[in-house]
Amino acid sequence: MAAALAVALLSLTACNDEVGTATPASTTVATSAGTPAGAPAAGRAGQSTVRTVGKTGWYDDFAITVDKATVVPDEYGGAEVTIDITYANTGLADRMLGLTPTLLVNGELEGGATFDSPTVAAGGKGRGKAEVPVRSLDDAEHLIDTMTIVYGTATDNQTIIALKKDAQVQSVEPRSFPTSAKLTQGETTVTVTGASLHPSYSTGERGKSDVALHITLTGGSGIPAGGANIYYQYFSVRTPDGRTVPADFKGPINELLGARQTIDKPDNFVVFVVDSPGTGDYTLVYNALGAEGEASAPTAAFALN
Repeated sequence: MAAALAVALLSLTACNDEVGTATPASTTVATSAGTPAGAPAAGRAGQSTVRTVGKTGWYDDFAITVDKATVVPDEYGGAEVTIDITYANTGLADRMLGLTPTLLVNGELEGGATFDSPTVAAGGKGRGKAEVPVRSLDDAEHLIDTMTIVYGTATDNQTIIALKKDAQVQSVEPRSFPTSAKLTQGETTVTVTGASLHPSYSTGERGKSDVALHITLTGGSGIPAGGANIYYQYFSVRTPDGRTVPADFKGPINELLGARQTIDKPDNFVVFVVDSPGTGDYTLVYNALGAEGEASAPTAAFALN
């Protein structure tokens, strides 16, 4: 790594919301009793530099906070950089991040970086880290300034967290909306109890957002023995620009509904992939009868604003 790294702001574009963060601070910690004659100057080899970063972005059902960066010089003029990261799982299942982030140094991919992303309980937090060796260290503070962590590839929606003190996070925070609606067709009733909106985290869906509607299902007394199947394919929305978008397999609704039964599961979401930012007025359509039900399929308007 060159002795005079020029700060190059990342040319990648990402999601369009920015996150306010606390003001980072740095400290220098001596790792030896003194600096012998001929040794590198203080602040380079022989001392550790710790910068509090405290920046948060969102990706793949995680709130991701870069806590701090630590540069520890070695005896050969290089250093080991450790970046501490906290992952808060905002989803409903225990899981780990679905991808490996990348580290950019001076705008270039750092192939020697390794990431440790923990499995985190639903609603919980876990500590991860990134580590990268540096062959030649000149200025630890400047080195930290050149580092950026990127979640997502160039064809995906991305979250970009630059460690430079005055750089803003490029990320979109998921939003929830107090939406309610009821749609009845024949002996089945669908009740919408809430909505959420966030960038799509699927590969290749840059510029797309996920609209997720939580639903409960209620069966009427006339449902025959054996029940009625309810699938995600029965749902569609008319978007703010007038297009019809069918439900996506991201919300794999597949239920067998019995007479006088109510199915209310926390993970029963019907999901629609729409153009970002995804806000505006929508119409939900529920049709379990195919072609014969198109003309009479119940609808419900809802707004994400």
